[in-house]
Amino acid sequence: MGPYETLKQARQFIIEQGGKISPLSISEEEINPESQDDLSLQAYALESTETTYQVPYNYPGDASSSEFAFFEDGRQRTVLIGHIRAVFGKQEVLIPVHYFVVGAVILQRKGRSLEVWDRPLVRQGILVQKSLVPDQQRLANFERIGLTVEDVDAEGGDYYVLRSRAYQTAKRLRLQVEDELIRRWKVSPAAEGQFLVVDGTLMNFRDEQNIRQCIGVSKSFGARYFSTTENHRILQMGEFERSWTFKFHHPGDDLRMGPRERVSWYLRIRSRVRADPEFGLIRVEISKDYASEASKYAERFSRSLISERLPASYPCPRWDKLLYPIKACEDYLSSIIPSIGTIVESMKGVV
Repeated sequence: MGPYETLKQARQFIIEQGGKISPLSISEEEINPESQDDLSLQAYALESTETTYQVPYNYPGDASSSEFAFFEDGRQRTVLIGHIRAVFGKQEVLIPVHYFVVGAVILQRKGRSLEVWDRPLVRQGILVQKSLVPDQQRLANFERIGLTVEDVDAEGGDYYVLRSRAYQTAKRLRLQVEDELIRRWKVSPAAEGQFLVVDGTLMNFRDEQNIRQCIGVSKSFGARYFSTTENHRILQMGEFERSWTFKFHHPGDDLRMGPRERVSWYLRIRSRVRADPEFGLIRVEISKDYASEASKYAERFSRSLISERLPASYPCPRWDKLLYPIKACEDYLSSIIPSIGTIVESMKGVV
């Protein structure tokens, strides 16, 4: 089912459940930006924190020295499109209904061009707490004709909790799509001897073997992992400098209950006069399997990541941190995923 047919079915679903069409012109992702688990001051340094390290990179001679050929990004969009009123005894609840679309793409560099590797993955449908939907038969009918209805479960029918759960459910679905695409790449002949640059943290991915050939690049940070003095040392790094490598947990920590581990470091890919401390600063993650040779991999991958900063993606927001191939992934996904404007107009019956 294509996006317009899905949106049409979503609109009809709300109407037939006696609900109200009330699309927001903003997504849950814009209201609730993604954040990583706070691991403040738990990091374990693998190199001395007394200094930062100059990456052996000479511009412009090394500008084409990147070893990377594959880049992945995922996108989710979760938009409140209406609500359904339900009555259970003396209790009345409003059940939010969200349209969601999640997608992932891998681009491959061939010569000086970026092309879609294999095919992108896109999934879409609606998010609603199924058990609260008044007319279960009509719900089943919509699913039977092809409308994907993902369950958003919460106790008590709390409207705000359900909206939050919808966002989290979309995130889980997006990670599933990314996992599936990365797994497909990993077992393909194309992946032999290659690494895949992934936009964002690898902490959200639970399949350790699946991300062993992945390099996560985070453009935003919500936690400080070291003392204020050490953190200030990172924030004052010059262009083409990297921090010490580190793991997120101490070697003695018990990781059997679910916490994940990665090797990470900070890297300044560009600088300018009168810039804020995080200008051009990214944080890189690789598999914990490389911890014993962390400094070697940090030097190697940092050189390639610096090369990927060009051409600049200005005036795109966060252009200073954005790798050009990742920007190309974002642009491609934006071209195949319905915009918020399209979603809103579809709910009004215009599209």
